[in-house]
Parts: sequence; structure tokens; C-alpha cells
Amino acid sequence: MTSPVSVVEKTVNRLADDCEQWLADCITSEKPALQAAWRHQILAKGKRLRLRLALHTSLALGSTEEQCKYLACACELVHQASLIHDDLMDKDVQRNGLSTIWQQFGSETAICLGDALIVEAMFQSNCIPQISATQMHAIATLFRDAIQTAAEGQIADCDAQQLERLSYSDYCAAVRKKSGALLGLPVLAAMVVNNYSSNDILSVNEAFLQLGTVYQLLDDLNDRELDRGKRLNGYWILARTTQQNAETALHEAVQQQLQSAEQLISQHDESINSSFGYIRDAMLTKQNQWAAAS
Repeated sequence: MTSPVSVVEKTVNRLADDCEQWLADCITSEKPALQAAWRHQILAKGKRLRLRLALHTSLALGSTEEQCKYLACACELVHQASLIHDDLMDKDVQRNGLSTIWQQFGSETAICLGDALIVEAMFQSNCIPQISATQMHAIATLFRDAIQTAAEGQIADCDAQQLERLSYSDYCAAVRKKSGALLGLPVLAAMVVNNYSSNDILSVNEAFLQLGTVYQLLDDLNDRELDRGKRLNGYWILARTTQQNAETALHEAVQQQLQSAEQLISQHDESINSSFGYIRDAMLTKQNQWAAAS
């Protein structure tokens, strides 16, 4: 007998394949420079965690398959735009074994492609079928706020002149914006489509902002030598501001943020808890330092 979990996973896999084709086709041959760069970006596929999170959550909450696909593609396009712009600002030359867009096609193309993907994401979110004008406005507001919040956090992340003056609280405020705002977007948007209350959405958003801090702390542990003296990094902030060993302090901070996020999520229904657990587990599995320290 087929379990409910396997049925959901098969549906997610099928819809994810459909979304992959939608993504590939969203910039046409009529824009050859953008299309060439976008096809290159798609090849560095990654795990599509945000796309799959959107599908998992939307299905669990009762969205139609068409609603799921539009929402998932919109969230993935925002994520891809942020990666392209981040790679340019960080001067990273590879992503998942392939040249980054600015390295392969130039800085100008990277900026223009990222901008085009954000516009396409807003278009896809506006195409979600069978929702009211009020829901459509709420989703547009959600995407706008998440993108602007992430941009604000990225500015703080790149301000090297402020590095020696920032406290750990300053760090948390910046990375909540940079990493947390887009991490929770798939879940929050699915909640809007399925008529969750504004109070529920605010509470879940706070949990994902804290989970974003967890993600960034563990990522900073990986990148501490690359970031040293150049970019905001939680490891070096803690090394400067605590009496503990920096790695120990970082893992304690991760545990505290994670427990707080899980406590917030536990107040919500099983579908929301499942979606949170899905991205949390995938994120922590990726960060092998956490497994070693646990």
C-alpha cells in the first residue's frame, strides 16, 4: 500500500519537473543575451529547496496544482535573482561547479538578468489562478517586502567599513533580513493563498527569520576565512565580542535561535510544522559542521 508521504513526494517531484520547464521558458529567444545567461544559470541547478518548499507547503495547505506551480516558480525566480546579484557583489567565480553569471557574461548582464528575474517573479505571482483581488494584493505586498528586506540586509552585509563596530545584535538584525526574508517567502505566500490570518502569517514569518539566522551562522562558519575583514560574518563578530571560543559561541547561538524558531512554529498546524521541518532538516544536513557538533 502506498503511504501518504510517498504520494505527496511523487506529486512534488512531478510538479517540480513541470516548474523546471516553466523556468527554462520564462525568458524567450526574443531576448537572446538574457536567455543565454539564464540557461547557463539554470545549469547550476542546486537542490531547488525553495521551489520544493513552496510545492510541499502549497499542496499540504490545499492549493491546486496550478496555484502550486505559479507560486513555486515565483519564489525560485526571486531566489535565483538574489544568487546572481550576490555572486557579483561577492566576486564569487563559481556556483555548483559552473562559472557565475558575472564571471561568464559580465557584470552588466548579471545585473540585468537579476532585475529581469525579479520582474518575472512578480508576473508569475500575479498569475496565480483562482484567488481574490485581496489575496493578490497581499501576495504582491509579501514579495515586495521580502525582496526589499533582503536587499537592505545585503547592503549591511557588504559594508566592510562597519565590520569592527558591529555587535552581535547588529549582526542578527542584518542577517534576519538578508537570509530570513526570502527563506520564509514560499511558506508565507502559500498561507496567503489559503486564507491564513495575518497574525498566523506574522508568527510564521518570525520563525523563518530566526531560521534564516541559523542558516547564516552556519554558512559563516564555513566561509569564515573567505569573509575575514571583508564581509559581515558571525564567527568573527562572536570571536571579538565574547569570552568563549568563537566556534562554541556560534553553535550555542545556533541552538538558541533554532529552539526559539521551533517553539514559534509548534503553535501552528501540522502542515506548517511539516514545511518548517522540511527546510530546517535540509538546511542542517547541508551544514555538516552542525552534525559534527551535535
